[in-house]
Amino acid sequence: MFKLKGQVGLVIVALIAIVYSQIVKIVPVGRTGVLFNRVNGNLRELQEGLNFVMPFVTELIVYDTRIVTYSFSSKNNSFNDPKRLGDPLVAKTKDGQIVAIELSIVSQMIKQRASEVFQKLRTDYEPVLKAKISKTTQEVIARHVADALYTSETRRIVSQEIFESLSTSFDTSGFSLKDVFLRRINFSKEYIQAIERKQIALQKAQLAQIRKDIAIKEKQIEIIKGEAQAKVVDIKGRAIQRNPLVAELEYLEEIEKSERNIPVVSGLQGNSFINLDKIMQ
Repeated sequence: MFKLKGQVGLVIVALIAIVYSQIVKIVPVGRTGVLFNRVNGNLRELQEGLNFVMPFVTELIVYDTRIVTYSFSSKNNSFNDPKRLGDPLVAKTKDGQIVAIELSIVSQMIKQRASEVFQKLRTDYEPVLKAKISKTTQEVIARHVADALYTSETRRIVSQEIFESLSTSFDTSGFSLKDVFLRRINFSKEYIQAIERKQIALQKAQLAQIRKDIAIKEKQIEIIKGEAQAKVVDIKGRAIQRNPLVAELEYLEEIEKSERNIPVVSGLQGNSFINLDKIMQ
């Protein structure tokens, strides 16, 4: 008798627990609930915390409305993002080069539009977002040539173009786009080798031009020096013609520059002479 009562008691407790779980619904922090009525198809949004609903008739779908970062990257380079949607996106540049784009997309489901997300995408919305990101990225990359993607300025422009185009696409699905990070652009080995050869050839051409410019400058300097020396000779020649003492003065200056000790002779008498040629030797 007591055993039967005990079993009945357990059944009652179990039924109460089941009913309670159907009546009381908890929406975790950072989430938004959408309550779907199986009978009439109506939708109602539930905020964070404890909510009371009609049991067995309604179904609660909980969406994550926190800011989420989705990444496209290799498995060895996932940027520590928990939401990795796939490998780098493959795209073709304007000049036909194939590149692999590694990027991160920061977005957030709009709380007030959670019911709209359920109507359009149900719960499997990430594949839709992935398709939007892939399509937009390929369209933007197709506008630029591969060489330009090497520069930081072009990459900034590409990130901005992806953000602007993707913002509209995300908004139509009930998501707010916060930011786009273009992490890395991977080129094919053949293209990288071609770029390296091109850079080496450019450096050689620049070096040859520098050497040519130096040779021209040196030639110009020599011409200027020659013209200056010719002018000096001409000026001296004219000065000597006007005054022969200029030549003697120049001679004495040369002696002074040579730093020789020239004896000073005084008090010569009679027919005494000094041979200056020997002194100057």
